[in-house]
Amino acid sequence: MKTVRLVAQPILIAFVMAIGVRSAVRLYAIPSSSMAPTLNAGDHIVVTPYRSAAPQRGDVIVFHSPLNSDELLVKRIAGVPGDLVQAREGRLIVPSDCYFVLGDNRANSFDSRNWGVLARSLIVGRARLVLWSSGAARAARLFRPIQ
Repeated sequence: MKTVRLVAQPILIAFVMAIGVRSAVRLYAIPSSSMAPTLNAGDHIVVTPYRSAAPQRGDVIVFHSPLNSDELLVKRIAGVPGDLVQAREGRLIVPSDCYFVLGDNRANSFDSRNWGVLARSLIVGRARLVLWSSGAARAARLFRPIQ
């Protein structure tokens, strides 16, 4: 019985830790160049959820598309609640619990300029670092923090 416990205990601890990490950290593959040069197509990033702190201007976030909830997108927060921002229709004040997001590659990004503000409830989490890349500059991008 003691042998079973000695074997089962580390396996159970590892299983519980894996579930905890899985619920706190997610991986996301970058499909396009809309966030270049910060993120390139083929980058695989680590995303952590916002627990108590609110998303901040400048954060790179992963979120469910407001047009298709099955699609995940990544953009940078350019406007937080209360900010006055320039949209295609003119200026607007970002409502509470909403954000204005833009791709770093403005010429090649479908973002808040197209669909409007992003509801806080659609945000999955903050992009923290490039874990690895399947792109051309692989080694230079390994474990690179996202700023």
